[in-house]
Amino acid sequence: MERNVCSLGLDIGTTSVKVIALDENGSLLTQRGQRLDLLQPEEGAAEQDVTAVMAALMGVMEEVLEELRAGNWEVRRVGFSAAMHSVLAVDAAGNPLSNAITWMDTRAKHAATDLWESVLGKNIYAVTGTPVHPMSPITKLRRWSLERPDWVKSVHKFVSIKEWIWHQWFGEWVVDASMAGATGLYNFAHGGWEPEALAFAGVSEEQLSAVVPTTTCKVAGASAALRGLGFEESVLFNVGSTDGVLANLGVGAVKPDTLVLTVGTSCAVRVTSHHPQTDVETRSFCYALDGERFVLGGPSNSGGISVETLYAQILAGIGVQWQPEELSAKLLEAGNVETDGLICLPYVAGERAPLWAPEAKAAWIGVDRGHTGLHLLRAVVEGVLLNAYWIATSLFQMTGQPKQVMASGKLLEVAWVRQLVADIFGLPVYESQNGDASAVGAVLLAEIAAGVKSFEDAVPQSESEQNVTYPRVEMQAYYREKLEVFKRYALFLNE
Repeated sequence: MERNVCSLGLDIGTTSVKVIALDENGSLLTQRGQRLDLLQPEEGAAEQDVTAVMAALMGVMEEVLEELRAGNWEVRRVGFSAAMHSVLAVDAAGNPLSNAITWMDTRAKHAATDLWESVLGKNIYAVTGTPVHPMSPITKLRRWSLERPDWVKSVHKFVSIKEWIWHQWFGEWVVDASMAGATGLYNFAHGGWEPEALAFAGVSEEQLSAVVPTTTCKVAGASAALRGLGFEESVLFNVGSTDGVLANLGVGAVKPDTLVLTVGTSCAVRVTSHHPQTDVETRSFCYALDGERFVLGGPSNSGGISVETLYAQILAGIGVQWQPEELSAKLLEAGNVETDGLICLPYVAGERAPLWAPEAKAAWIGVDRGHTGLHLLRAVVEGVLLNAYWIATSLFQMTGQPKQVMASGKLLEVAWVRQLVADIFGLPVYESQNGDASAVGAVLLAEIAAGVKSFEDAVPQSESEQNVTYPRVEMQAYYREKLEVFKRYALFLNE
């Protein structure tokens, strides 16, 4: 019996791994995921055990493969997405010498401040496109070099989680151009590791992976681990890109007229451009999708983690165990209340754009006796979205005003939240219908790398493919005023 053909998209995030399967028409066949533990051994730490991450990914892939085989599906291609800015040390055999330090780790804040306040920091940012911040591997490596210089010199390689897993599969140290760009060490202008950045970080080029195009592929036959999992030898594995860049591709935003809003654990606003741009004032990022397309945007720490943390620590009750479905139900109910003058600064994890303040704090302002937990919960969501729009207004000065917003992420699956986005941004909001945008983007890039699709094929052909939410004119002025109040409080309380 002839089998149907499909592709897999892998996505390694900060809090979970996900695997999706799409058929040749881009329709979702199945998706599976598993949550990951975030390790916090000391103040400011946010680490992951890479062996646990790989075990979770392999386990979820095995589940998906079993389901597809039962349905007579043949996997032809696999695309790979991963969160940006992780870094770990490994020895010559590829054994981890440290946990992976994630983007949420703030222990390099002093190194980041020192770099950004120097001329060198501005110069490095201008040629790498990576905002100078504790999230960036350049600052993490600098901290290690200052605290443990002899150890840093002895390390064989410093790599991301994705690079480590790729090495476990294929035995080679390579990094895609997007992930390299997210290190703060890669010069997008000449396409190589930046000497001044390496000197500041205290590492050598030999301690980093070889940079390859995002369309680079290997076959599963070259990996005993993947063959053992059940992949046929001819299955094409694409090295892929980063979650942020692939989220743009996944929702079809390959032109500058579309703004992408992604709310996962964190949050980001992004626009695809045909040439690289940086801006010292906004500290926007610039990462390569391929040689002709670059994704510009602003990253925020304040996304799903703000909603979950404030719910878990305050609204659910101190010490009370709660389940994700409880929060989902409360979010639906929160759509039935209005916040009026209530404002929430959602900075539970510090903040990148627009404040660039690692020690920023969260707060509710304007609470009175009439407010319930639902009011407070809605205010958190409003705070996340007002913060995102604040970032977007700075981005528009570089790229121009977009025509639409493409929304992706679990929080944005809620109808009233999408309406809130439309009202705040003053633009129609299109919802991605194919699950996780980064994983979908990973599939698309793998298909592009295989030559079976083009970037133009990623663009949605009609509005009927997606849910569209239009802004309410009468609400736009209200949220413009509320944004100004939000900004004043955020700047005053987080100077």
